[in-house]
Amino acid sequence: MVQRTRRSRYLLPLGALGILAAEYLAITLRFDAEPLLDQPGAWNGLGWAGLLGPAVIAFGTALWILGGTELRAAFARAGSTVSDAPPLAARLGLHALCFAAFYAVTTLVFAQQPPTWGSPELWTLLWLIGGAATVLSLVPVAAGGLRVLPVLRELAVPLGVATLLAVVAWGAGLASVYLWRDMSDVTLHAVASALGILVSPIYFEPATAEIGTPDFWVEVAPVCSGYEGIGLILVFLSAYLAVFHKRLRFPQVLLLIPAAIVLIWLLNVLRIVALILVGHFLSPEVAIGGFHSKAGWLVFCGVALGAVWLTQKVPWFAADPGSTSDKVTNPSAPFLLPLLAVVATALVTGLFIDTFDYFYPLRVVIALLVLAWYRDDYLAGFRAHLHGRPALSWHAVGIGVAVYVVWIAVSAFTVPGLAMDAPDALQSLTAPLAIAWIVARALGSIVTVPIIEELAFRGFLLRRLIGRDFNKVPYGQWSWLAVLISSLAFAAAHQQWIGGLVAGILYAYAQKRRGLLSDAIIAHAVTNALIALQVLVLGHWALW
Repeated sequence: MVQRTRRSRYLLPLGALGILAAEYLAITLRFDAEPLLDQPGAWNGLGWAGLLGPAVIAFGTALWILGGTELRAAFARAGSTVSDAPPLAARLGLHALCFAAFYAVTTLVFAQQPPTWGSPELWTLLWLIGGAATVLSLVPVAAGGLRVLPVLRELAVPLGVATLLAVVAWGAGLASVYLWRDMSDVTLHAVASALGILVSPIYFEPATAEIGTPDFWVEVAPVCSGYEGIGLILVFLSAYLAVFHKRLRFPQVLLLIPAAIVLIWLLNVLRIVALILVGHFLSPEVAIGGFHSKAGWLVFCGVALGAVWLTQKVPWFAADPGSTSDKVTNPSAPFLLPLLAVVATALVTGLFIDTFDYFYPLRVVIALLVLAWYRDDYLAGFRAHLHGRPALSWHAVGIGVAVYVVWIAVSAFTVPGLAMDAPDALQSLTAPLAIAWIVARALGSIVTVPIIEELAFRGFLLRRLIGRDFNKVPYGQWSWLAVLISSLAFAAAHQQWIGGLVAGILYAYAQKRRGLLSDAIIAHAVTNALIALQVLVLGHWALW
């Protein structure tokens, strides 16, 4: 792999942030706090836990927008005075234990019926302690060998400003909900006009703010209207323009505020339309669940960060466009970005699906685009490590077959209804669409998934657990602890834990034998190809 200029001090914080985001989505898409609002006492208080996520998002966005430069400078200075830290595997293990305990408590607390044994106050305390422990256990993961306290002291002002701004923006967002009383007719009629182009007939009752189709309609309440985004964006951009006024061109940059407000309103109209379409065509549960609760915050973050990007890149807005851009690349990017891009795509498309992933082909396209972007790095690294040896290793093929045997053997006991028919949603597609989806699913399973997962888990994580500068760790170097931790992480990304753990260990051995990451990719591809063949020939659709 081509050696790139190092920025490894940013890798752990970004990785910890990615872990936190994934865990937040895993919790919020699986559990809903709102039903607890109907419960008495402490249960009712926990019902407001859903507001913690938006508050954290507001804080993170404020810190990124207002303190990004100071954050980078603080980490750069702290990076020159690092101290010894426990192994990364130990830090990740501690966090995994904290999150597992927090997830278990969340499963009990936010079930359809909260626990009847133990007091609600005790459960509330346990849930808060578990959440705090989960977040705090990520601090050592993010900090690595950095001295945290000096960094926190140096960032006290940005952290304080971000906290204050998040609270003010959050409050302004809630206050702007009252705009719904004056703007509801305009918004609802805009939704009705857009919806009428896409489906017919539509159901529309302006007096009760009910809109949708005869099969699925929603009552757009003020708190669900998305108007909080107007207050949020107004506060955020006003603060940003005030803090960075020396870098911006006035008065033209002031146009971003009304433009962002209009864009928030338009995107909110589209959000309500999309919500109705998801509920009508796909799943009411998905529409009211994950999509309803997440889409508005994605819109706000996208508009806020997009507006900041414009002020830094467009000469009409920026006094010195491009001066703040970071042109230094990260050596871990070719290993991690393909997987992260696919995971991000899955999280976004997950807002629109219930049980069948119609958008799987999009993941394949995204993966291929990112892999193509780094193709020079991969080819250079492959040629450098091959040293004239044959590219194809029959031992890697054999390991792939062995993993397939283990995977099927475990699936026979753990996967109910292995020989189930193809999903009803797939059978309902027209023949060309169904064939296209199956081809994309097979292509992803055999080509893109083995490449992006092996790059991340064996190419990066396994070697990073062995040495801080992972690019200097040979692919053939072996550490049982690193292999076990990386294989456990690999297993956690799959529904079948036992088979995933065995597969991770065997793929690591395939890489070690000749010191080639490509051997792990070949073994993985062989396994997935045999599974795909079993699905398509024998009809064992539960394996997909």
